[in-house]
Amino acid sequence: MAFWTCHQTAASAAHTHDYDESMLVVQGCYTLIIDDERIPLKAGEEILFPGGLLHGGEVVPGTRTIHAFGGHRADRMIHSKR
Repeated sequence: MAFWTCHQTAASAAHTHDYDESMLVVQGCYTLIIDDERIPLKAGEEILFPGGLLHGGEVVPGTRTIHAFGGHRADRMIHSKR
């Protein structure tokens, strides 16, 4: 899971994942870009990106999103008691 708040206009270059990604726009607007088509997603709207889909996007300041990633995304440190 990832919770993002964008404080300035930003863009995500076109990319793919080997796993599915689900995104919910909580506040603001996320403009999804797929095959040069621009799809604005506003608060309360969500989308599922199937693994392998080439996608990118743009946000305006104040946009908040929640992302759920299927599969391995980040390595975690394992803490052990000594």
